[in-house]
Amino acid sequence: GVIDLDLEVYPGEVFGYLGPNGAGKTTTIRLLLDLIRPSRGRAVMLGGDPRADGPRLRREIGYLAGDPALYRKMTGRQLLSYLGHLRGMDGLGPAEQMAGRLDLDLERPIGDLSRGNRQKVALVQALMHSPRLLVLDEPTAGLDPLMQREFYRLVAEAKAEGRTVFLSSHVLSEVERIADRVGIVR
Repeated sequence: GVIDLDLEVYPGEVFGYLGPNGAGKTTTIRLLLDLIRPSRGRAVMLGGDPRADGPRLRREIGYLAGDPALYRKMTGRQLLSYLGHLRGMDGLGPAEQMAGRLDLDLERPIGDLSRGNRQKVALVQALMHSPRLLVLDEPTAGLDPLMQREFYRLVAEAKAEGRTVFLSSHVLSEVERIADRVGIVR
């Protein structure tokens, strides 16, 4: 479990959350997103309680899970259209352009994609609705070095637009490259 964690992430910053495997990074994220419930303590995100204000907060958050579960029979286009519809978007919005930047074929079934390409689909779905807060758990896992660079550009663009990024990683060089501040859990 995560014990005595106290951290604050400021609006418009890229906050790197570092720690070794098993330290509690993903558990922290799941607590923040109300995917699991704490036995004590509280979290405030975007001025709200993750449990009480869940529907409002989910509209303003883009989440990339460490091991994303995607509908494997859908194509990338079908999945992104479906998720865009759930978010009240008209069509794919910027998802098509992001897919192009990441060299992602949206016409292939997700189940036929490599791990890296599935990661790209998950990354696009987290970013496509221009959320105020991006919560990214090990976002570059499975991405080749060229796509990692493109990911860093996407994060820099989100920051330039005033959006906040909470990025979990165990790769120090990655966090050093893009984070404004760092929190370490062990």
